[in-house]
Amino acid sequence: MSAYAVVGPERHGVVIHALRLAASTPGLGARLVRISTTDPTTAADDLRRALVGHDSAMIHVTDHLLGRSPAEAADLVEDLARTSALALCLHDVPQPEEGEARHARRRAAYRRFVESAAVVVVASEHERTLLARCLDESSDTPVVVLPLPLERVGAAATERPEPSPGVPQVGVLGFLYPGKGLEEVIDAAAIVARGHEVAVVNVGGVSSGHESLVDDLTARADRQGTRFTLTGYVPERDLPEVLQSVAVPVAAHRHISASGSINTWIALGRKPIVLAGAYTRELAERLPGVVTLVDDAAGLASAIGRALQSPDSTWVDDAVRLGPTWADSALAHEAVLRSIP
Repeated sequence: MSAYAVVGPERHGVVIHALRLAASTPGLGARLVRISTTDPTTAADDLRRALVGHDSAMIHVTDHLLGRSPAEAADLVEDLARTSALALCLHDVPQPEEGEARHARRRAAYRRFVESAAVVVVASEHERTLLARCLDESSDTPVVVLPLPLERVGAAATERPEPSPGVPQVGVLGFLYPGKGLEEVIDAAAIVARGHEVAVVNVGGVSSGHESLVDDLTARADRQGTRFTLTGYVPERDLPEVLQSVAVPVAAHRHISASGSINTWIALGRKPIVLAGAYTRELAERLPGVVTLVDDAAGLASAIGRALQSPDSTWVDDAVRLGPTWADSALAHEAVLRSIP
């Protein structure tokens, strides 16, 4: 008997993604084991108990969802692997840009994740490359790339809503945390604001422990003659209206390995401006016409200015084909789970 395990708080991006996959095919839904405890230690104990009697399991994994430290999360996965064959869907794969000490800790944990697994799933070829840098050359665990689902839910061109009245907003989506690129977006908006009034909004809340960023970013915007605001958590039912009313969608995090927030913009019909990196180039090549790539901060400012002058450029053309669908992705995950010997 196999299980499909989802661990973590309801609002976490990985949890939202994993639960939507479970809702997209009866095969995963019937196997769902949901551990919603927010304390990692309690969640680990709950997961151990829940998987008793399951000879295989698929688990969506980041180090901070499964433990108070990367090593603790790896301890749990190794423990579970002693009694169940594991298919691990790895998210937030370590990369050197996160800092030498943090990268070393997380790289060691992800190596142990892979060594414990019968098969591993990642969301991009870039993630496969990053993961390979975490592993010993002798590792023979299969790594399967299943791109994040991208299914159109936005309005057709004839039904697109008008931007919100008042000062045009440059929008960034997701939890606020260091390295997300808001500084670069504020600086770019300030350059544009010399000729046009414009503000920056982060659609989402603040990652725990980084609350001071709000004051820092607000002050940075004030010094440059523009504005920065934060919406806080936006319920999923309200998200389409908020994201479709933003004047210019942006994702400025350069070192992403896969991005649910970029996909959310695209699914709602928006064509975000993104900084060029390995993942965003991969996405642009796989699905031409879904993002506007820029190389640097100067390019970001220019692209925002052009977008304000040409609002149609911030929307994905109706002829652009997206994919995979949520149903197709869910079936692919189910096939991986079924493939475990």
